[in-house]
Amino acid sequence: MKKLIGKLVFIGGKIDMVCKTFLGIQLTVLTLIIIVQVIARTMGKSIGWATEFATLTFVWASMLGSAVAGRYMLHIGVDVIKDRLKGKIKKVFMIFSHTVLMIGLVIFTFSSFEYTVVQTTHMATTMPSISLAWFYCSLPICGFIMLYYTIVQFLEIICFGDAVKIEISEEI
Repeated sequence: MKKLIGKLVFIGGKIDMVCKTFLGIQLTVLTLIIIVQVIARTMGKSIGWATEFATLTFVWASMLGSAVAGRYMLHIGVDVIKDRLKGKIKKVFMIFSHTVLMIGLVIFTFSSFEYTVVQTTHMATTMPSISLAWFYCSLPICGFIMLYYTIVQFLEIICFGDAVKIEISEEI
């Protein structure tokens, strides 16, 4: 089981690297578009699609950021309860909380997939040749990534008694 968890953590690291790279590219493009839009507006011009593109790109950035945060266990939690528990009670609590989280992520991933499919026929207002599905597909993709990380942490809890917290500084 430890070998399997090790392989899953390694794969998770690769997924994380791709997410961070894509997130960095996205935020760079988003920042540049907003800066160009601000400069253009001071000169009396406007880039009609910039605001909508920035808003929709922010959906991707938010979801990718959430997926990456899931790997490092940086989401808001009720640590005051978990930290006071010891031994088997703590393990049972962690298994229960991760089970609830996995159920929520499965529901989120499937319902957001259905929502994305519905959006395939809807086009962006100022970018009529681009389907909104390109932006909203971030929901099921990042939901799946968060589910992957949660499953790995769930297996760590079962095998080791607690999820192994990965420090961000270890990755850099």
